[in-house]
Amino acid sequence: MAKPTISLPDGMLDEVDRRAAAAGVSRSAFIQEAIARYGADLDAEREQDARARRIGDAMREIREIAERMPPGVDGTALIRRFRDAPLGGIADEDER
Repeated sequence: MAKPTISLPDGMLDEVDRRAAAAGVSRSAFIQEAIARYGADLDAEREQDARARRIGDAMREIREIAERMPPGVDGTALIRRFRDAPLGGIADEDER
C-alpha cells in the first residue's frame, strides 16, 4: 500500500482526526473514503454535464427538423400516423 506525504492547511488535520473519531474510523480510512466519495462526485458531475450536452444537441436537431417542415404540417399527427401504421408503410390521406 502506498503511503504518500501530503500537505494540509493549518487545522485541517485536526478536523480530519475529529471527524474520523466521530465516525469511529482511522484517519487513513476517513481520508480514503473522502477521496472515493469526491471521485464519485466528480464522475457524476461529468456524466450530468455530458447528459446535458446530449439533450442540448437533441433539442437543436429537433429545432432544425421543425424549421425544415412546411408550414401547416402537424408533426404530432405525422408521428401518430407512423406509430399507428401497420407494417409496410403509411398511405397518403387521399389513398385511404
